[in-house]
Amino acid sequence: MENRRLFTFLMTSLLFMILWTQFIGPKFFPPEKKKPKAVEPQAVNATADPQKAEQPEAADPNTPADLNAPATPSAEFTIPDYQSEALTLGSVDPASGYALAVDLTSVGAAIESVRLTSPHFRDMEDETRQARIVGNNPTSDRTFSTAFAGIDQQLQKTGQTLETVHWKLAGTEQNEKGSSATFEYQAPDQSLIVRKTYSLPRLDLTGTALEKAWREDASFYTLQVAIEMTNLSDKPTTVEYEIQGPVGVLLENEEHTSKYRDIHIEFMDGTKGVTTAASAVKKFADAIEVEEEHPLSQKELFDRLREDQEWTSPFRYAGVDVQFFAALIAPLDNRAEEVRTDVSTRWIERTFPVLITPDQVEPRKSDVSVRMASNPVALQAKGEGDSVTHKFAFFVGPKRRELLDPAPMEAGDVLNYGMFGFVARGMHFLLDTFYGWGMPYFLAIISLTVLVRGCMFPISRKQAISAARMKELQPKLAELKEKFGDDREKMAKAQMELWRKHNINPVGGCLPLFLQMPIFIGLYTALNSAV
Repeated sequence: MENRRLFTFLMTSLLFMILWTQFIGPKFFPPEKKKPKAVEPQAVNATADPQKAEQPEAADPNTPADLNAPATPSAEFTIPDYQSEALTLGSVDPASGYALAVDLTSVGAAIESVRLTSPHFRDMEDETRQARIVGNNPTSDRTFSTAFAGIDQQLQKTGQTLETVHWKLAGTEQNEKGSSATFEYQAPDQSLIVRKTYSLPRLDLTGTALEKAWREDASFYTLQVAIEMTNLSDKPTTVEYEIQGPVGVLLENEEHTSKYRDIHIEFMDGTKGVTTAASAVKKFADAIEVEEEHPLSQKELFDRLREDQEWTSPFRYAGVDVQFFAALIAPLDNRAEEVRTDVSTRWIERTFPVLITPDQVEPRKSDVSVRMASNPVALQAKGEGDSVTHKFAFFVGPKRRELLDPAPMEAGDVLNYGMFGFVARGMHFLLDTFYGWGMPYFLAIISLTVLVRGCMFPISRKQAISAARMKELQPKLAELKEKFGDDREKMAKAQMELWRKHNINPVGGCLPLFLQMPIFIGLYTALNSAV
């Protein structure tokens, strides 16, 4: 009988949690979006359509140049022809001192893929390979490809953009502290040069120290990306750019996972964080195409999502997560907070969702990402102040609280602990503690379960005693029903008197049940999210 009650309680709790997370929560507590009060700058059109580009007015020689303005038809440009390059920062060798292996390509000076080094993270389909967390998409989209509208305008006659052409590999470096690679691209009119540098840290650790770093050192999983913009002309100018967020984040065990790709963003100005599921982005795209009454190209869809579904509050991090892994981007801006968050001086003016690969059968399995559009960046004339660098941290790794909590991400909400998060976080801490004592995970899970049941024993015992007493009174309750018949008022009064006489609290059996519910849900959530 007791086992039946426990099983019923567990099933009821599970059903309630599913209803809350899938239906009640999203419907009655939808994520908020906050728009800045100031007038927003015009968003960058990263892949401008040459047939729709507006012709510029006659330029005033006394005004600053604008590299985002379309090039004049009479201008003669030399399109750089850089060779194809591919290289890897880091290694999948556990003895290398790296936590990541980052495959870079000269196409867009972008990230082709990111794999984890730790032997704990193998590919589920081929255990001889390390898990690839980023870059599992079949499309040509690449993480951290960067668009400059002014350069794209100059490349339009080739049918390419800055995200599809080869950049020049300007240099590589490797030492005991890590490795780095720098790509550069010079605008065809030689007015601007853009450099993009990727830097991956290395730790000179072995054995248990290395194992501990894999579990707890967030910097070990963080790639630093610096975008340097240098004005080569004799006039001041402004530029704008867009960054493509993580693409092809690993959707592991599709048939049995409880979580699919979600876009996660947390803001710096107090705006409530946003979680947008892949199915929601697919709905956004479908609604736009229904409104337009015809299918849209990816560029057209990007433009509409940029205007219709943007987030314009300054973000602390933005990225994509799945059940056990996350890929997040955060600006590394050391200026004062009021400067970093001001609508006119912050680096990123808006962030918006993008649909990389739609899944028409199961929209929740669609591949989604984010793009970040910058504010105008002012560059002085060639000489002093002609160069500006924006740096970003790119975290790719397992969803552990030790890795997500530290700055600059502070992304504890990515763990998806739900409404009883404080309980689940405590359970997760205990699980990690048991594992840190040398227990294998199966034994750590058993120990956690025994500990939870042991701590709840007094409540369970009280509930069982109350249930036993109620069972003993069943014959007397039957007598009262027979005595008072349909007179409910007298029956209720007699029943309360009987309970008082035998010192029984009528809610004594229900109250312990509700006290246990957060514990059981927290335990389930912790085990479900623990990588």
